[in-house]
Amino acid sequence: MIILQILGGIILFFLLLNVILYFVEPSLIAVSFSLVLRLFYKNPPIVDADKHFKGHQILKDNWELIKAELKEVLKDQESIPKFHEVDKIQRFIADGDKSPWRVFMFKAYNNWQETNCGKAPKTTALLKQVPDVTTAMFSILGPYKHIPPHNGFYKGVYRYHLALSIPKSGECYIINGGERHDWKEGEDILFDDTYKHAVWNKTDETRVVLFCDVFRTDIPKIFQPVNRWVYGLRERSSRLKKVLKNAEVQVDLEPDKV
Repeated sequence: MIILQILGGIILFFLLLNVILYFVEPSLIAVSFSLVLRLFYKNPPIVDADKHFKGHQILKDNWELIKAELKEVLKDQESIPKFHEVDKIQRFIADGDKSPWRVFMFKAYNNWQETNCGKAPKTTALLKQVPDVTTAMFSILGPYKHIPPHNGFYKGVYRYHLALSIPKSGECYIINGGERHDWKEGEDILFDDTYKHAVWNKTDETRVVLFCDVFRTDIPKIFQPVNRWVYGLRERSSRLKKVLKNAEVQVDLEPDKV
């Protein structure tokens, strides 16, 4: 009886906390929902893209087309914002040394950055064929850049990388949950970023991947609609509006470069 009372008290507290969060900052409900998912579902750090993100093949099959647009975008590389300039909360992992981590944002939490999309229309068209993609960007890692160990906080998505421009020599890799992956052009990886992970570019060249978050389809069915609803709260957050504005690349490509 005492155990049931304690359990009931915990559930009541959890529900009350989420009601408060809903009125204070709805997007924070994602944190508590992610904790629930951690209790009910376990998966390895790196998962099978063919099984868990079938749409990845559309992107992988067209990686050379995407890379061609990337080359045009990189001609104005200095105009592409650094990650911590786009999203201030990223400062503790993106800032800290002279080599930049820049992001060319297409989509953030299901909201398109239309100005940037216009600079890479073919890549945008491909991304729009894959509705499970919730966030998409070119992740541009400068020479000798290190992203320190950190954990993603939301369990409702998987992280996807499609390698587009990888240094030809030297080490360039990610370690996620103790498993190492070395990027190779045209190859991709799907992983759970709630495991502790870190990135190294130990070369004098820039590394670029197409970086996406995708809805998980392998969590228990009872949580699927809740996952979409919780993510929807993040889509409408005031913080997201600032992220999309900060992500806009101000410099237009020259007409003959498009």
